Amino acid sequence: MDAAYFPPARIVRQQGVLEIIAASLSEDHLTALDRCAFTRALADQLRTRAARQTPLSVVELHSILLALYPKLARDRTPEREIITSFPAPLHTMMSGNSRLPSIFLSPVQQSSPLRSSFSYENSPQLHLAIKLNDDNVDIDSWNEWLRMMPEGIKDIKIDGPFRTTFR
Repeated sequence: MDAAYFPPARIVRQQGVLEIIAASLSEDHLTALDRCAFTRALADQLRTRAARQTPLSVVELHSILLALYPKLARDRTPEREIITSFPAPLHTMMSGNSRLPSIFLSPVQQSSPLRSSFSYENSPQLHLAIKLNDDNVDIDSWNEWLRMMPEGIKDIKIDGPFRTTFR
């Protein structure tokens, strides 16, 4: 259902990332666009990207939808030669850490349950060993750190935390 999103005046996000894409920030889109135009455009974009088997950030998805809105408005009122105003989809991102990137949406890989997802044949590898200061492992901060990994990483396997027996 296409509905406007009215964010609360004060949103505080301490951990992780919350991203929202909505049809609009006001009810104006209901008169300018066809019924369910946002939902159809969103589903079409996700279907197209899934067929390509490539990830898509929420920011990129918003920019694609933003570029589609003038065409959607023009299709609704073809008798108007020039569209001077049209609604825009809303995108908002909240996080306690400003360095966190946008969330990536990726198609689910159809792999055989017999084949390990960590099959390393013909793939370069990088192994890291990280020594921690104390026993208090902050899982949320590690999750944020892992989200900031560069593109091109196929799989991540994490063993630990553990203590070495030899000192």
